[in-house]
Amino acid sequence: MLKKEFARKKYEKTFFALGTINTITAFGMKGEEAVNNAYERVLEIDYRMSAFKENSDIMKMNCSAGIQKQQINADTSEVLRKALKFSKASRGAFDITVCPLTALWKSGIKRNLIPDKEDINKRLKLVNYEDLILNDKDNSAYLKSKGQAVDLGGIAKGYAADEVKGIFKKHGIKDALINLGGNILTMGHNSSGSAWRIGIQDPLSSRGNYVGTVTVKDKTIVTSGSNEQFFIKDGVRYHHIIDPRTGYPAKNGLLSVTVICEASIDADAVTTALFIQDINEAIPLLKSIRAEAIFIMENKDIFVTEGLRHNFERG
Repeated sequence: MLKKEFARKKYEKTFFALGTINTITAFGMKGEEAVNNAYERVLEIDYRMSAFKENSDIMKMNCSAGIQKQQINADTSEVLRKALKFSKASRGAFDITVCPLTALWKSGIKRNLIPDKEDINKRLKLVNYEDLILNDKDNSAYLKSKGQAVDLGGIAKGYAADEVKGIFKKHGIKDALINLGGNILTMGHNSSGSAWRIGIQDPLSSRGNYVGTVTVKDKTIVTSGSNEQFFIKDGVRYHHIIDPRTGYPAKNGLLSVTVICEASIDADAVTTALFIQDINEAIPLLKSIRAEAIFIMENKDIFVTEGLRHNFERG
């Protein structure tokens, strides 16, 4: 009896990395060691892939755009290659080189200002995922033109979550919850021995208010939405998810999209693409990663894919 209770002991760590608050929780005899190792791994990924840390691979790449190639870590190369894959699969709806546009709009959102059209068009010319050249032989990366930049903010959290899961498995952890800034990855069962019940955020309400829940085991749940960074001007809502094809915030009637699948890196990239694409274009992309999705529309309608019809419970 004592052995069983000890095996279910809970270990948890909350920390800041990847630009957000993260909490990783593990149950089991090696939970403490697993959580600490996972924490160090997330910090390592953050250091290598941050667009803001001076010596990160991404910062060095962006500063060398149009000048020379940069040597990068194998981790960074793997994530960039995955990002290119989804950029191509989504036909540019997800574009790893959208950074010049997102930086412009981020500044505008802070001041409730729409960027100048000329500035948008100038930066739009810098957005082209085909201009990112990766070389496997020497683990190098190169952006073709000065001013181009990449930002792994739309995919690095997913990669980190998958890495944490891998560390937990090596330590024999079967039950865990990984929450990297709202990117959720579940393993096994919760503390009561049941499948994990995860809330789907209401995009028009404060954090912690849900439109419904899903019950999952060994799945990742990732949401992209327009609820956290936006401003309203002349009755129009301008948010932070930029369509790389137009240079303006995505406008397809969506407030949020949630993707549920096995690999968190896949879900991370695909949620961004789906938020920008038309819903009818989304199905092939979802099928390519064997995922299900929940779409919350501006008129508050909720659409769920077939595989979630009997799993999504409205709040």
